[in-house]
Amino acid sequence: MGALLTVGGPADGLTVLDVAAFGSELAVYAAAAWWAWTGPARRATRLLAAVLAVAGLAVLWGWFAAPTAAHPLHGVARAAFELCWYGAGALAAYRAYTARRRRTAAEPDL
Repeated sequence: MGALLTVGGPADGLTVLDVAAFGSELAVYAAAAWWAWTGPARRATRLLAAVLAVAGLAVLWGWFAAPTAAHPLHGVARAAFELCWYGAGALAAYRAYTARRRRTAAEPDL
C-alpha cells in the first residue's frame, strides 16, 4: 500500500503527501505575491512588494520549517508556525480577492 503513495519509486522516498505539502507551500507564496501586487501603488513598487513578500516568507520557511532548516521547529512550535504560515497565506489570498472585487465594483459602467 505504501508503494502506491510514492512518486518516482521507493528509492526517492518522495510521497504524494510531500508533493502536496510542497504545492501548498507554493500556494502561500503565490497568495502573498498576489496580495502585494493588488496594492494601490505604481507597478514597480507593487513588483518590489511582491518580491519582498515572497522572499520574506521563503527566509522564514528556510530557517524554521524546511527539511534542512537552520533552526528546525518541533512539536507544538512547529504546529504553531505552520498554522501561522498557512493562515497568512489564506489571509493574503482573501485580502487580494476582496481588494480586486472592491476595485471592480468601484469602476463605473461605460
